[in-house]
Amino acid sequence: MIDAHCHLHFEAFDADRDEALARAVMAGVQGLVVADYDHRRRTELKHMGVHPGVAICAGVHPWAVDAMGADALTRELALLEDALDEEGWAAVGEFGLDFVRATEREARALQLRACSEQLRMARERKLPVVLHAVRCHSTLHDLLRREGSSPAGGIMHGYSGSARQVPLFLMHGLDISVGGRLARNPEKLRAVVQQVPLERMHLETDCPDGPTPGQSAHERSEPADLFEVARAVAAALHQPPERLVARCSENTRRLFRLDGTLSSDA
Repeated sequence: MIDAHCHLHFEAFDADRDEALARAVMAGVQGLVVADYDHRRRTELKHMGVHPGVAICAGVHPWAVDAMGADALTRELALLEDALDEEGWAAVGEFGLDFVRATEREARALQLRACSEQLRMARERKLPVVLHAVRCHSTLHDLLRREGSSPAGGIMHGYSGSARQVPLFLMHGLDISVGGRLARNPEKLRAVVQQVPLERMHLETDCPDGPTPGQSAHERSEPADLFEVARAVAAALHQPPERLVARCSENTRRLFRLDGTLSSDA
């Protein structure tokens, strides 16, 4: 299994990161894609990226954008551009739009600016994108139609849009990554995953804040919980979990150019 989106470098794991990695390995997780939030934890993120089986992404999360004014965002994007000029990044992300968090016109304009700039950075470097989208899918689709995604593709991480919108994002070269929140909603999960070709699907935990099936909404998740997401998706598709895991893992390895196998020494 490969966790296509997690935040193992977050403070929530500072006390037991090594133990969480060991639990992931014991659970059969062979790789991780670790997504950025802003510059403050990027050193820890880069440290994780030197280990086999770990791919790292650099980006500015829309929630981080919400805490910034225009000048602060300019500085943050400049730091990101400098970081992306260094080697070792598998993708740009996570970034995107979240219109639950940004309700005012000015806040949404900042998120759109940050999203547009990061799409440009990914296009110029031919890196995949890791997109966050909540209650904004039509707006994001319009932005992608005007400006384009990346020639290297990417994922709609923790997909929360409708089943009807899935083909729109596939058309932009974006795969669909299924996380715990969608997996906890069997009816919507079934409708969404039936629209996703298996070669365009990924599985993720979005830990520590993405609750997986069987967890309470506020319980910390970790990569070791990934099989619970896989089990729910496999049930929705009426196929063995092992087959689904193998195909999704192959997809994630290919997209993020993920080499090696995760070990508890990471």
